[in-house]
Amino acid sequence: MFPLSSAARRRLARFALACGLAAVLAPAQAQLLEDLTVTQQGADGVARLSFGNAVRFVQQSPTTPADLYRVSFELVAPDEAVLNQIVGEARAFAGSGGVPEFKISYAVGTGRRSTARQLTLQLARKVAVRVKQGPNARAIDFVFVGQRLAETAPPKPIAPASDKRYAVLLQRVPASEGDKLLPIPLRFQNLESISTTTTIGGVEMLEVSVGYFATEAEAESARQAALQRFPQAAIVDLAQRKQETLQAAAAATPAAPAAPPASAPAAAAPAAAAAPEPPPVLASEEIEKRAAALMTSGREALTGQKYEAAVNAFNQLLLLPPNSQSRDAQELIGLAWERAGSPARAKTEYELYLRLFPQGEGAQRVAQRLASLDFGAAATPALRQAGAPASAASEPSRYNGSISQYYFGGKARTQSLVNLSSGIEQATLSRTTESAIVTSVDLGARFVSEDSETRAVLRGTGSTNLQTTSRNPSLVNAFYVDHKRTASGLAIRVGRQTAISGGLLGLFDGVSLAYPVGQGFKIDVMGGKPANNLVSAPGQRLFAAVLEADGLFDRFGGNIYLIDQTVEGNTNRRAVGAEVRYSDDKVSIYSLVDYDTVFKGLNAVSLQGSVLAPAQTSVTLLLDARKAPTLQLTNALISSGQSSIDALLLTMPLDQAIALARATSATAKQALLSVSRPMSERWQLGMDLRYSEIGALPAVGIFEATPATGAQYGLSALLTGSNLYSTRDINTFSVSYLTTPMFKGAQLSYSNLTGLRGEVFTLEPSLRFYTQNSTDGVKTQRITPGLRLSYKYSSRTSLLGETIVERSKTDGPLNHDSSTSVFFYVGYRYELF
Repeated sequence: MFPLSSAARRRLARFALACGLAAVLAPAQAQLLEDLTVTQQGADGVARLSFGNAVRFVQQSPTTPADLYRVSFELVAPDEAVLNQIVGEARAFAGSGGVPEFKISYAVGTGRRSTARQLTLQLARKVAVRVKQGPNARAIDFVFVGQRLAETAPPKPIAPASDKRYAVLLQRVPASEGDKLLPIPLRFQNLESISTTTTIGGVEMLEVSVGYFATEAEAESARQAALQRFPQAAIVDLAQRKQETLQAAAAATPAAPAAPPASAPAAAAPAAAAAPEPPPVLASEEIEKRAAALMTSGREALTGQKYEAAVNAFNQLLLLPPNSQSRDAQELIGLAWERAGSPARAKTEYELYLRLFPQGEGAQRVAQRLASLDFGAAATPALRQAGAPASAASEPSRYNGSISQYYFGGKARTQSLVNLSSGIEQATLSRTTESAIVTSVDLGARFVSEDSETRAVLRGTGSTNLQTTSRNPSLVNAFYVDHKRTASGLAIRVGRQTAISGGLLGLFDGVSLAYPVGQGFKIDVMGGKPANNLVSAPGQRLFAAVLEADGLFDRFGGNIYLIDQTVEGNTNRRAVGAEVRYSDDKVSIYSLVDYDTVFKGLNAVSLQGSVLAPAQTSVTLLLDARKAPTLQLTNALISSGQSSIDALLLTMPLDQAIALARATSATAKQALLSVSRPMSERWQLGMDLRYSEIGALPAVGIFEATPATGAQYGLSALLTGSNLYSTRDINTFSVSYLTTPMFKGAQLSYSNLTGLRGEVFTLEPSLRFYTQNSTDGVKTQRITPGLRLSYKYSSRTSLLGETIVERSKTDGPLNHDSSTSVFFYVGYRYELF
C-alpha cells in the first residue's frame, strides 16, 4: 500500500494491541460522540462534531474570543442507551495553521437523565469561535473565525498550469466592504475558491473566483451556470493575468547592472561586493502587507518541505497587483516546483523570470538553476494530485485513541415516618446502590495514500458489577473499516456502524457503499443485521438505499431513502422517507419525514432550525413528533411474551400481530424554542420554552393501559457570566418552571466551570434546588450540590472525578420521608497516541 516508518509500525502495533484489549471488554453503555473532522470553509476553519443521536444546539458561552467555552445542546428523542450513558467522552485536534490545538469534552455525570447536555471546548490559545448547528441533525459546527488550516493557508489555489489555466470571476467588491461578498453556491463547492486583490481606478478591489478549468469552453460552461446569481461573472485567464502583473512589476523596477554570465559560480546569498538590487516596487500599504504575509508563508512552507503549500502561497502573491515581493516570488515558485520533482514546471517559471528580470543577482541564480535542471530524474517528493488528502505525502498514517477506566459508587440512606391506625412507624434504611468498574475504549487509525484513504474505528465500554462480581453483556458501539477511493469517490465501510446518511436506521452490523453518480448526486446502499434492537429476535436483516442530492439549489441539500427490514422472513419494517437541508453562515434548517408502508403511518416528522440574528442573537427551534419505539413488527414481542415472530404467528394471524405492534408504540411530541443573546462582553441571557406530550397506550398483551401524560410545559431563563473573576471561568445561573396535569415544579440552579493553571486543572461545582407540588397533596423538595474535577497529570494522562450529593424530603397526607444519596466516580483517561 505504502511504506511505514519504524515509528509508524510501533504505533500500528500499539493500535492492534489496544484493539485486542477492547475485544475482551464487556460493554454496557452507549457512546454519543462520533467523528471530529476539521476542514477549511472559506476564510474559516470549521470543526464538525458528529453524534450518534440527533441533537439540537442551544447556546455557547462566551461569545467573545476565549480559550475556554461551554456549549449547551439537547438530545432529540434519545434511546435508553444514550440517555443512560455514564462514561464521558472527548475528541481532540492537534492544531494546524491558525486553528489551535483543542479538545472537546463531553461529561455526562451520574444520576442524570435530562436531555439537556453540555460540551466543554478547551483551546491552547484564545481565538474567536462561533458554534452553530451543523448541516444535519447529528452535527454541531465549531467555526474558528478567520483561522486557516496549514494546508489551506492563504492562498488555496494551485499554480496556474496548462491544465489549470482558467477561472471564473464571480464577484468583485471594494476591499473595505468584504462583508458584502455573497456565499459561494453549493454547486461550486467542489471547485477551488480563489481570493485575489486588484486595483481599479485607484480603488483596491477584492475578487472571488472559482476554478480551475483546462479550457476556455469548460470555464464558459461554469460561467453560464453562475450568471443567475452573479450576472457580472467573467472568465479569467490566470496565466495571462500573472504575466501581466510581472510585466508591470518589471517595468516599474529600475535597471540593474548586468548579471554575470550563466557559467559564473552561483551565489547562495548576495555577496558583500555584489551590485545592489533594484529598489522594490511599492504598492498600497494593504497590498504590501498581504504580499509580505504570503511571502513569509511561502518561505516557511519551502523550508519545511511543504512544496504544495509553497506553490500555493507564491501563486497567490503573483496574482496581486505589482508589489515589492513579486520578483522574488517568481524565483521562489520555480524553486518550489524544482524541489517538488517537477522540472518542466520549474523550467517554465525560471524562463519567465529571466525574460522579465534579465539583470541582477537574482537572474544569475535563476540562470544557474535552469541550467542544472535534470529532466530525467524521477519526481521525489512530488505534489499530491488535486483532490487527494492534504496530508497524503507528509502524513501517510495517523493514530488516535484513548482508554479510560472509572470506579462508580453510590450509597443511600432513607428515613420514613408512616401514619398507621395504631400510631406512627419509623424506619431507617441504608444501602449501597452502586459499585462498579467501567472501562471505555475509543480507538481510530487513518492510512492515506495518493489514491485512497482507509480508516479503522473501534469504540466500546464495559463494566464489572462489584456487588455481584458479574460482567454485563457485551456491546461494541462501533467497529468498522472504511475505505475511500480518491479518483472515483467510491466509499466502502464494513463492520458495526451507524447509517452513513439518511433515515432512522440506527446501529447495525454490515456493509455500506457510497458512490457518486453525477454532479451533486450520490447513492448510498447499506445492508446487514440490526445491532441495537429493543427486543432480541432471531433472523433480523436490513437493507437501505439513499439517493443524496447536494448543490441542486444554492445552499440546499437532501435525500430520499428506502429502508426494508425483515425478521425470520417476515417484513419487520418498510419505510420511505426524505430529508431536506439548508445551510449557510447564519441559518441551518433540517427536516425529516419517515413513513412506514406496512403500518401505514408516520414514524417521524421533524423540523429543526438555527438562526444567527443581528447582535449575535441565536435562535433555535425544534418541532418533532415520532413513534416511540419506532414502528416495527418485533414490537409485538414486547407485550406478548413470545421469543420470536414465528412463535407469535402460531398464536395469531399477521394482521393481528401488526395491530399488537402498533398498540405498543406511543406517539411522542415535543416543541422547543431557545433564544440567546449577549447583554455585554461578559454576560449572556438565554430563554427556553418547551412543550412535550406522550400519547396513551391501550391495554395490550401482558401490559395494562397507560394514560397519556397530557401537555407538559416548561419555561427557563439562563444568565451566563464569563471571566467574572479570572481569565477562564464560566458561570451559569438558571431558573426553571414546569407544569403538567399531575404536578408543578420549579428549579433554581448554579453551575461553574473554572480552568486553573491553563489547561491543567478544571473545576466544576454545581448546586440545584428543586421543589414540586403534586395534585395528590404530596410535596417534594431536593437540594443537590455537586463537584466535578479534571486534572491533566501528563500530556497523555488525565485524572477525573465527580461527586453528587442529593438530599430530598417528601411530605404527604400519609407519610414523611427524607433521604440522602451520594453518587460518585473517580478514574483516569490515557491517550494512547
